[in-house]
Amino acid sequence: MSNPLLELTDNHAMVEGFEVTHGIDLTVEAGEAVALVGRNGAGKTSTFRGIMGLTPLDSGSVRFDGEELTDLRPEVIPMRGIGYQPEGRDLFTGMTVEENFRLPIWTSGDARGIDDEDAMVESIFDLFEELDDRRDAEVQNLSGGQGKMCAIGRAMALDPDLLLLDEPLEGLAPIVVENLKEYLREIIDRDISVLVAESNASHVPDIVDRMYVIERGEIVDSGDPEALLEDEEIQELMQGGGGG
Repeated sequence: MSNPLLELTDNHAMVEGFEVTHGIDLTVEAGEAVALVGRNGAGKTSTFRGIMGLTPLDSGSVRFDGEELTDLRPEVIPMRGIGYQPEGRDLFTGMTVEENFRLPIWTSGDARGIDDEDAMVESIFDLFEELDDRRDAEVQNLSGGQGKMCAIGRAMALDPDLLLLDEPLEGLAPIVVENLKEYLREIIDRDISVLVAESNASHVPDIVDRMYVIERGEIVDSGDPEALLEDEEIQELMQGGGGG
């Protein structure tokens, strides 16, 4: 049996003296879509930042495609094949949508073997058709939904094997949420594995194969999304959600 594409083992991390994750065990298989759900402050973002090396682990392991990542500098990790859309989007303001897609290729494309920059950028616009006529717009002028699409598109610029998407559906109108769900399903159809963090667990059953529930920095349950959402204890735990 092959190893998971991503494997977190017993991850513990401290931020300003407070333990934000403890004992995180999580896997994502190649070609799989997985959700990490939990309410505000549960540890979703800390888990993602631990994967990307932005929050150093006190102990534990992060293995991606068989390689240990915990000793790598954060700027190296995207070059290994992990795209990351932070919760706050963190787009390069003052630059256009297209420039936001091209910048990762300009800075790191050689490390990922991106030898046709134009083709890579056009493949992102092919996915997010709504952004095609906004390619020359500066990103600070985008709508909330367009900004999320741009952030996800930028995370795809280095042709990742895995995308980490932190609250991609948060704060959006219902019709925009449904449109983004379609885009996420298309990303998965491109054989890109996805790990998505969401505080609104009702968004995820029609996107992902498996779901983990996190509370106070610890995985408290995992399994089939629909079955978990029918569990009364999980429903109670998820009440009062938010970001996170």
